[in-house]
Amino acid sequence: MRFPAASVATVLLLAAAAGLAAPAQAAGAVAEGEDEGEINLVAPAEPQEEPAPWRGSEFSYRNVATVSGMDRSSELTWNPYWAMEFGFKLRWYFDEHWFAGARLDVTREVTEADDTTYAGEAWVQDLLLSGGGTRFVTIPGVGIDVSADVTLTLPASKVSQARTLYLGIGPNVRLSRGWEWGGDWEVGYHVRFNSYLHEATTAELETPLIPSCAGSGQGCESFVNTGVRNAQWRVQHGVDLSYQPLGWLGFSAAFEHIVDWLYPIEGDDPRVSWENESPTDLRHASAFEVEATFVPWPALEIGVGYSTISPQLAPDSTYYNPFYNRYTTLYLDLRLEIEGLVRQLTEAFEGGSAT
Repeated sequence: MRFPAASVATVLLLAAAAGLAAPAQAAGAVAEGEDEGEINLVAPAEPQEEPAPWRGSEFSYRNVATVSGMDRSSELTWNPYWAMEFGFKLRWYFDEHWFAGARLDVTREVTEADDTTYAGEAWVQDLLLSGGGTRFVTIPGVGIDVSADVTLTLPASKVSQARTLYLGIGPNVRLSRGWEWGGDWEVGYHVRFNSYLHEATTAELETPLIPSCAGSGQGCESFVNTGVRNAQWRVQHGVDLSYQPLGWLGFSAAFEHIVDWLYPIEGDDPRVSWENESPTDLRHASAFEVEATFVPWPALEIGVGYSTISPQLAPDSTYYNPFYNRYTTLYLDLRLEIEGLVRQLTEAFEGGSAT
């Protein structure tokens, strides 16, 4: 069968058009993401794991001992101190910044205690309830992060109950800035203002000095008063520095200055002619601490530290050394991080289920 020349030309043009259309369609398919046998060298981005809302929660076990107690000749009377402290810290984050938390510590002295009623007695410390935000604002231009919280102190300890404490309220503001230079660095400054509400301006004894005072018409209030004035206000402010050269190793140091305003002495006696020129309602103290932190597992953190709580004046009116004195201690912390523990248990469970 013979085709006309015009028909043959038409068929050739259609075939050529079809041949040109096929690469164009393939290119369009590739442009739309339909790779036909090509290797994609760009790895897909892994989804970031959201932080657990209970991050920051931990259980801690501390052994602490005074440095002076390790030397029998450091003081006229040898009085060593070694105690175990158990800490329960709970924290819940509602989002990236805002949280609510609680903390309760229990202390038991291993050596012979000077301030307990029974041998081997465990002391429950005050219950602390807190709420606030971490790094919720960054100051532009300087990269300084702002954090703030409010802590409520509930009188669970015998000391606070003896001071007739009702409630303590402590707002806190912290400024911090981090940078990288051979590791992760961070420096911070904080200031906390505390207000304490008491039933009485002075501390009280558990039982009156004269038991028969209950039968008198004047009552027992004058026989339980110790005369030691309570702190009505407190301001704490200090600086801290941390350095983490490796993921499992970190170092930190902190220094804080503490000022207490006592309840003023009321009622001036005109028969007393002598008056103090300097104010007697202020009490100064400081706190210093350095620590090395090790993280062998995500759920365990080990801290070895040196800490000094320093009143300003010694009993003989000399000044205490704020970095080393009779209150200087060494401690070893074992901290069980709840977030890391849950992650490890989840990974182990999922791995066992997969096998």
